[in-house]
Amino acid sequence: MRVTVCSHHVTIDQGVRREIAEAVRTALAHVERRVVSVQALIGDDNGPKGGVDQRCEFVANCARLGVLRVEATSTELDKALSAALSKLRRAVEHAVDRRRGERKGALPHRRT
Repeated sequence: MRVTVCSHHVTIDQGVRREIAEAVRTALAHVERRVVSVQALIGDDNGPKGGVDQRCEFVANCARLGVLRVEATSTELDKALSAALSKLRRAVEHAVDRRRGERKGALPHRRT
């Protein structure tokens, strides 16, 4: 799985980039063969103004599951990262389960 970390209006050193990439690999280790690549987008929406502005977005390109996108914001980057990782893990697991159900002949989940 290829993990790319990009930043917007915030400076992230190589050590933190490696930590984020490792956290993504750890969170998705059990579905690693399904995930082709993940792009982590880290940003500070309000700049020096402060507030709930630390944003972490993940875009995962998954084999046979399509592209999944999740996002979380917080006052602290580590909290935004943790929340977004949890959302990403759930989104991938949900997509895998939905795909398994379709293969077994079950009706696909449809919103009404």
